[in-house]
Amino acid sequence: MRSLFIFLIPLLALGIGQVTKSFAAEIEISKAWLRASIGQSSVTAGYFTMQNISDQDDRLLSIQTFAAAKVEFHMTRIGEGGIMRMRPMGGLTILAGESASFLAGRDHIMLTGLTAPIKAGNSIELILTFEHAGNVRVAVPVARRNPFP
Repeated sequence: MRSLFIFLIPLLALGIGQVTKSFAAEIEISKAWLRASIGQSSVTAGYFTMQNISDQDDRLLSIQTFAAAKVEFHMTRIGEGGIMRMRPMGGLTILAGESASFLAGRDHIMLTGLTAPIKAGNSIELILTFEHAGNVRVAVPVARRNPFP
């Protein structure tokens, strides 16, 4: 029985990237994934949707992970000459009853200073810190391309 429990824990962790609830402020995380790093690259990007199902606005303040020295929120905009530009942004407000997303080719998170290559098929824990919900831990699957077309 114990060996069955030990076997099921990693399987359950892989599913956490799909939907996770924080009971403090009712934040649900869905469609979470990290892009596998390429070669010895020290950066990669991540994507997910946050649904605030509470009756009060909340704000994503920061994200931490053991897999990278730093995690930033990046805003992606088309600039002068039609060139896509990224720049760091501060926290992100999620209105009560609304959702906000980090999507491939749009706003996203950047993990910089990777401690090791991020490989497809693995799962990386992110700790999302919200103003009201506090810390929300999410095991995020790693893929080469978007598993949520």
